[in-house]
Amino acid sequence: MIPDYLTDSLNAYWFAPPVALWRAIELRVAAEEEYDSPMLDLGCGDGLIARVLFGAEAQVEAGLDPWMEQLRQAARSGVYRHVELGHGHALPYADGTFATVFSNSVLEHIPNVVPVLCEVRRVLRPDGRFIFTVPSDAFRYFLDGYVQRNKRGDIRGAEAYAAAIDAQLEHHYYYNPGDWRNLLATVRLEVTKTRYYIPEQVERLWDRMNHTYGIGRRFSAWGLLASPRLRFLGYQSLLRRAVARKFSRRWRHYYEMDVPTGKRGGGLLVVARRRKWR
Repeated sequence: MIPDYLTDSLNAYWFAPPVALWRAIELRVAAEEEYDSPMLDLGCGDGLIARVLFGAEAQVEAGLDPWMEQLRQAARSGVYRHVELGHGHALPYADGTFATVFSNSVLEHIPNVVPVLCEVRRVLRPDGRFIFTVPSDAFRYFLDGYVQRNKRGDIRGAEAYAAAIDAQLEHHYYYNPGDWRNLLATVRLEVTKTRYYIPEQVERLWDRMNHTYGIGRRFSAWGLLASPRLRFLGYQSLLRRAVARKFSRRWRHYYEMDVPTGKRGGGLLVVARRRKWR
């Protein structure tokens, strides 16, 4: 039975439906890869991604994150054998510990990623794989706010809009497959696969829905309704079910869309292997 990552993600991220859509597509694409054990989830956050992708009983060997509150939630998820507080440029593991390092939408938040890539190679076993997702070189140009302004000839406004999103999401770069291939080669990791996901139509919907649900805004009606501080009132379990039911139907078509061959998408999956280089 093929997992329904859209419904699963909506149940996990009901408080941010557009985030759930993006994550669901990432998970659908990432799920097609093989994940050998032991595995490190680099930038594991609260563990929701690993729980949906690998299952609550997966027993991923290790999860690492720099934020203690996120790490506490990851520990409670039951997905990881061990969780550690730390940073990617100084991984607290011995050389050759892991067969797989997985990282979902993390690297783009790190201003200088090269030391992290060096550490990933160090902790990988020979022939181990690094599987990660990142926003692609098309991300900024597929934002609905960018597209609409660009169509009106407002190039400066389009760039300003994209720059505001960069700042809001704390994205530092958007590399294409060739960029990643060259960058990973400098640390002796060989790219074996790249794949675009999130077609332009889907990203434009995602961008519009972020505004609808107040994602990134300090105050919004939806943000108040979904606030953890109101959990004690008891209505949010009903709200979660309603959100999952509504959008699992409404967004099904977008969730199932693939990027046409030869086209770019807003997201990029990269698989690299630690080879024995001369």
